[in-house]
Amino acid sequence: MKNVLAFITVLAFFTVNSQTKVLYLENNTGIIEDNLGSVTLWENQVSGYGNATQSNIALGGDKLLETYPGKVNVGFSKDGSFLELEGSNTSISDNTYSVFYVGKSENVQTGKPASLLGNYDMSEGFSKCYGIRFIRLQDGKIGFDYARPNYTRVNIGTNEIPANNYFFFGFSIDASGNYKYFDSTSPIITSGTITNTMRVNTNENLKFNVFEEVAGAQTYNHTEVVELTMYDGTLDETAFQNEYNRLATEYAELVISEFSITKIAPVDDDFREGIPVNSPIVITFDKDIDETSDYPKVFINKSETDASGNWVLSPSNVLTFTPTENWPFRSLVTLKIQEGLKSTTNAIIGLANRDTYNFIVDAEETFEFETYQLAEPIAVIDYVSRTGENIVGHKLPIKITTPVIDENTTEKFPVHIFVHGGGWQGGSAETSSADYSLHKDYLAKSLGIVTLSISYRCVGSGGTYSYAEEDVDRAYQWAIDNAETYNLDMTKVFFSGGSAGTPLAAMASQRLPNVLGYIGFNGIYDFVNDGGDYGAGNWYKQDVPSESANSAIFHLSDNPPATILMHGDADTTISHNQSIRFADAINAAGGEAEVIIYPGEVHSFFSRGKTSHEDALYEMSNFMSNLLSETLSISGLSGETENKIMAYPNPVKNGDKLKIHLNSNFTSEKVQVQIINNLGQIVLNNAMDVDSNTIILNIKGFEKGLYFLKIETNPMSQTLKFIVQ
Repeated sequence: MKNVLAFITVLAFFTVNSQTKVLYLENNTGIIEDNLGSVTLWENQVSGYGNATQSNIALGGDKLLETYPGKVNVGFSKDGSFLELEGSNTSISDNTYSVFYVGKSENVQTGKPASLLGNYDMSEGFSKCYGIRFIRLQDGKIGFDYARPNYTRVNIGTNEIPANNYFFFGFSIDASGNYKYFDSTSPIITSGTITNTMRVNTNENLKFNVFEEVAGAQTYNHTEVVELTMYDGTLDETAFQNEYNRLATEYAELVISEFSITKIAPVDDDFREGIPVNSPIVITFDKDIDETSDYPKVFINKSETDASGNWVLSPSNVLTFTPTENWPFRSLVTLKIQEGLKSTTNAIIGLANRDTYNFIVDAEETFEFETYQLAEPIAVIDYVSRTGENIVGHKLPIKITTPVIDENTTEKFPVHIFVHGGGWQGGSAETSSADYSLHKDYLAKSLGIVTLSISYRCVGSGGTYSYAEEDVDRAYQWAIDNAETYNLDMTKVFFSGGSAGTPLAAMASQRLPNVLGYIGFNGIYDFVNDGGDYGAGNWYKQDVPSESANSAIFHLSDNPPATILMHGDADTTISHNQSIRFADAINAAGGEAEVIIYPGEVHSFFSRGKTSHEDALYEMSNFMSNLLSETLSISGLSGETENKIMAYPNPVKNGDKLKIHLNSNFTSEKVQVQIINNLGQIVLNNAMDVDSNTIILNIKGFEKGLYFLKIETNPMSQTLKFIVQ
């Protein structure tokens, strides 16, 4: 047992105690980034012990906002990245210690062991290794490696840890090699004996995430750490059991039930969008089902009335629901598992992870679609980065998801511009990144909407908030310039954004022309009030020229576009009050805004695989579809409503003719036509003849840009926007 612990900067004395906590790296707390977004310090929450540190910025971790629901953790995606535990050498040197780990090991693609905690340097072979290492093995079990003159591995776990997912485990060992172990797959605590303890080395600190292997390709470094706890000694049975109880309570969704769902059809578990109207729901379980227990419930479009249909149990571990009638087109189908569902062995279904699954049904008419990134960037920029570096030839890519078009396609498609989140991280000096919209496939297939997943300069590419706004405008202008090539209808534009993308998308929707609607997910619209981490400091220069200048809530247009905002009330990254107040401001300004608050949902609630992903997409697609139905189709003049006018083509090229179609209630032989540019100057003001409810204007000599077309005839007046290319 240890009587004295020596630290790098502190010398402290402890009485002999086998249950002294010396390390607690807590999620949400003490994760420190440098000004380039690299985590080089995770502060220990136990006073008197060293921190987790990394002196090399290039090998630091990444601060991850709620990749684990409700938690902020540290991820490692760089080659060889790790954090070192200061002072841990003295805590493991006599082989009496306890470790409790919560995290994720992405081990699907390589199929090789992935290190969770260890410090093996393979440059001189296993015989020269010091320290310990916990790893997830190829078969999914947890192994424990320890170094001595001959390297040894012991399989301490008996159950398979889920690949590419979060889990927890606990391990406690005494000086004789007797150990106890548990993990999130089972409440059963196993024990064993390691016959040879590791080589003592008081000069080697533990590292977590990676064990060092000099041969580059053998360095496994794709983990996320949610929390790490360490005791200076072996825990007794009660204390060890208490640690399991603590983790099983705090991370209840990770405890694998002995009775659970293994698959839900008709589509992949993470992609339940666009199911056929006649598709049954098929649930496969890992145990046989008691046919007398409570079967799941099915609802349509958030109704509280059960959907009509029949459940069939066949084979004994598969339940199939077939609706009496086809699902309604574009409906939301909700499957809710009942607590009373049991197996034939009387096991209760595990619902800690989730009890609700949603599906979205295809539209009546669907489009074939394709997704690709343009071979050439939409812009190449020279600029001075946020750190004063001269950047030359920086590239802004764009990704497109569009209904398939060919030489016979005449239809123009509405445009959805997605501004990605990610904490304004990412990118490089050479290029920014364009993250795909989560909703692009369904919007293209079921609504015929083109999604432009755009890029902007983030911290990693020397960006600032102002630079990002410029890049969003560049993407919009690119869409105008290339509307004919890609069959884009730039009179019907939607903006959407998630998290850090929301202030950029919201500002653009108020600033740019022809925006029908804005969709915001867990957004921030006011950096001045209740802005949290995003509103504090100037690490992205979000306070240049000022916080208020970059806050959409203070810059609503005279006619704010229709808006729908979705937010979880358990979001610890951005307060849901941001969405509530922004919606209130739009409504007060004469616009129409709706806010949907999802109880218990956290920051990443709308991501694929999350419980509310399909629900949020259903609300988004209905919002967009309803707005489109209120506008006229520029291809066939269908869907006319009273008091509407339409100008086409829009955008129109300089020198071409602009046709203005009037509805039948414009009965005058002459109407007053006025065109105003974006500076408010009247460039045309004439009384013009009406021929069969159509006026033809020759657009010649007009500069490129946005114009307002005003039609007046007693007693009506109508105004719309059009663009000259």
